[in-house]
This record gives sequence, C-alpha cells and structure tokens, in this order.
Amino acid sequence: KAGDFSDGEQQAIAVLPNRMLVTDAVPIFVKEGQTKTFSIENLTKNTSSTVQNFSNTLELTTNPIWDIMFALPSLKNDQNNSADVVFNKWFADVLASEIFKANPKLKTVFEEYQSKGLLKSNLDKNQELKQLLLEETPWVLESKNEEEQMQKLAALFDVNTMKNSINDDWSELQKLQNPDGGFSWYSGYPSSYSTSLYILKSLGRINVWLKGNVKDYQSSEQKDVVSKLVNYVDSEVNKYYDTLTKLSVTNNVVNNYVLNYLDTRNYWEKDYPLKQKGISLKNVVISKAKTEKITDFTFFGLHRLAILFDDYGLKDISKKFLTYLKETATESKTQGIYWKQNLNDWGWFSSKVVNHAGALEAFNKLAPNDEKMIEEMKIWLITQKEVSSWGSSRGTAEVIFTILNSGKSWTSAESDKSTIIWGGKEVINPETKATGYIKSTVKSDVLDKKLGTVTITKPGAGIVQGGLFWQYYEDLDKIKSSESYISITKELYKKVKTVNGEELQKIT
Repeated sequence: KAGDFSDGEQQAIAVLPNRMLVTDAVPIFVKEGQTKTFSIENLTKNTSSTVQNFSNTLELTTNPIWDIMFALPSLKNDQNNSADVVFNKWFADVLASEIFKANPKLKTVFEEYQSKGLLKSNLDKNQELKQLLLEETPWVLESKNEEEQMQKLAALFDVNTMKNSINDDWSELQKLQNPDGGFSWYSGYPSSYSTSLYILKSLGRINVWLKGNVKDYQSSEQKDVVSKLVNYVDSEVNKYYDTLTKLSVTNNVVNNYVLNYLDTRNYWEKDYPLKQKGISLKNVVISKAKTEKITDFTFFGLHRLAILFDDYGLKDISKKFLTYLKETATESKTQGIYWKQNLNDWGWFSSKVVNHAGALEAFNKLAPNDEKMIEEMKIWLITQKEVSSWGSSRGTAEVIFTILNSGKSWTSAESDKSTIIWGGKEVINPETKATGYIKSTVKSDVLDKKLGTVTITKPGAGIVQGGLFWQYYEDLDKIKSSESYISITKELYKKVKTVNGEELQKIT
C-alpha cells in the first residue's frame, strides 16, 4: 500500500475443469453357433454420483465377406508392373466376376454402402469415439489408401470396365512371357523361376475352380502360354536335378523347392506328363516321405504332401500328414485355429498367411466334413488382414481365393443373420441390414445401465465383430486407468539449437 493507493488489479482467471470426457469400450467377437454377452462393467456397476452420461454406441459387422471384397482393389491398385502383379490384376477381375455372378445381391449391397456413405476406411470411422485424431497417428496414410481402394471397388461392378480390364491384363501378361517360356519380374529381364512357377500354379488352380470356363476370361487361348511355361519350369528343374547328381545328393530332394514344383505340375500332369527327371524327383519324394520322421518336414511340406499323396493314391500317408497338422494346431477363442510353428520368414515358402491358406486348402480338399476346423481356420485368416490387404499381392490373392473356395459359403443369406439384444431390445437397422453393418448410437445425459450390456447370437457361417462404447464425463480423480490390446501415448517435442546441432526436446 502507498497511502490511499494500491497496485491491485482485477481480472478473470481461467480455471481448468476437473472433469474430462472418457470412452470405455469392449471388443465384440462371436463365432457361428455362439450366443455371447458382452458388458462394460464400469457402466453396469457404476455407483458414482458425479458421472454424467454422454452417449452409448454399438457398432457391428455381421458378415466378414466385405473384408474380403474390399481387399480386391488392392490387387488392382499395385503400381508394380512385375509379371506376378499383372497376373494378380487379371486374377482379381476373375474373382470379382465369379463372386458377383454367383451372388448378384452383392451389387445391391455395394450400392447401398455407397449411398449411405459407408465407403470409409475402417481407421477413419467413428472419429467421435476416439481420443486421438487419425491425422495425428502413423496410420493416416493407410486410411486414405484404404478409402481410395473402397471407392475403386465400384469399377468391379461395371461390366464393360471389367471386360476391358480382363482383356488388357491378359494381353499384358502374354507380352511379359520371354522366348524361353518363362516370365521375368519385369519386361526385358531374364526369366524368373519363382514368378513363372507361381503363375503356372495359379492358372492350374483357376482352371480346376472354373472347370474349363477360364477361356471366358482370356482374350486368347492359354494353351500356348501354358505349354511354353511348362517347358520352362521343367528345364529349370532338370538343371537343378543335374546339379544334385553331380553332388551325389539326389536323395536329398524332399525340400520346399521340389515340393512346390511337384505341387504345381500336379495341376497339369494330365495334359503335360512329367518327363524323366521330374518322374525321378517324384519317385524319390514318395520313397523318402514314407520313411522320414514327420517332424523333419517344413510346415509348407506338411500341407503340400498331404494333398500330393492323396492325388498319388497314397491315402494312408496323406491322412498321416493331415492328422499331424490337426494334432499340432492351436485354437484361440478370438482368432480361430492356427499353428504356432507357422512363422513369417524370408521367402514365399515362409509367408504365414500363404502357408495357412495352403493348410486350409488341404483340409477343405481332404477332410471337407471337418467343418469346425475349416471355419476356424478361415476366421484366423480374416483376423490377419492388415488394413486393406494381406500384405503382398500374392498373399492377398491366395487368401481371397482360398477363403471363397473353402467350407461354408460366407456369401449366402444365412451368413448375414444374427440376433442382437442391446438395452433389453432387439437391434434392427433397416438402412444397412443388407450390408451386415450395424451402428446404433443413443445420446442422453441420463445414465442407462442396460445399455452397458449386449447379447449376440450368430446362427450362420462367419463371425460377428465390432465393439460396444460408452462415453461419459467424470471427475479426474475418479477415472480408472484401463489398458488392453494397444495403447497410444501422445508427446510433444520442440526443435532446439544446441552445440551439436538441432535436437528434439520433450515439452513437459
């Protein structure tokens, strides 16, 4: 104080609230034939006098077929012009055409998705339920790429666009075939045995699938392409056999290289019989596989030999391999059936999803009545999808083809069915019923504990997956920390100049 004067000042002081918006969530996963109840216990058992309700949301997908459909454009979107990618672009059109031919309702469903604005990346959906903006995460580019691919799915429903694309891709593939019959990675390069074998095997599988109707998708006969391709892979294997002979190790042939060759040639053996050295390799493999310990084979070898020996008429040995695969499988409540020994490694033979698809093919062909095993294996493949695909172009093509050709149909009307009881009432969303996508939100200040529980019954093939969400305001000192699956921490840094140059300094 200074006499009758003072230096005081009157201003408004900002006081931060001691409350914040919190989102609690429970993941939902229901398999065929199951009835399961999911609850957000913080809501159903809540006794707080300071909590204020904001919203309750239920989001579900009742048919996984759309996870498959939305992966098709990833095969068309690959900018790499290698021979296997060009082949897979053609393959994607063939797959889409056959799917839509068998299931015309899918076009209607897609148009519904488009009109309802549902063609968004899964990462971009439900921003109102997320604590972190997508633009602030490392996945923002993946989200944009996925949304572009979803929009490109529209082209697959245009008959003229599809027809032109099929013809163009088949013609482009033919141009990439070298004079020696093989396919190179890129035009002008030497032939690649790996790429050539992949194309020959895939063509064989498609021919079996379409039962001779593959010509409907080829602008010119495949006979010339296939005969040259068979001669090329046979000549490469002859060189391999000659090398083994020089090293006196012709008995050491039960390996992935040889099994992949025999598996590929098995599709074409009727039209193009194995030649002498190919026959020798086949005989050695049969002889060795009868006596080798089953634990000595690779995972790739197990499912390939199961199929090969069945085709060779050696049913008992084939059954031994399939039984071993079943006995060593692991079952997860939320991921289906898989194998712990099936791990990613370098090379085509060690792709986890491709190997799993190969095992699924074996069970579907040799034990079609083991429906539970087959459906659980399909579920594992669905859970391995990475945003918009299964990793590589080859892996995605392999998975899509195998799922659609194994076990129960996921495109039937039965696979869409499910009963959902939320808040004591059945949830029916007529706007998106055909798509199998359901999202229901209740916004209210009043806390309703019944909305913290949902019961789902899935009678048909496939799975129901999604989440139950509760958003509310609560005092900071009463909020409980909960971590599961994945957690994200946001930190801010500033650039500072030091004697060592620019460095990042954490802002605390």
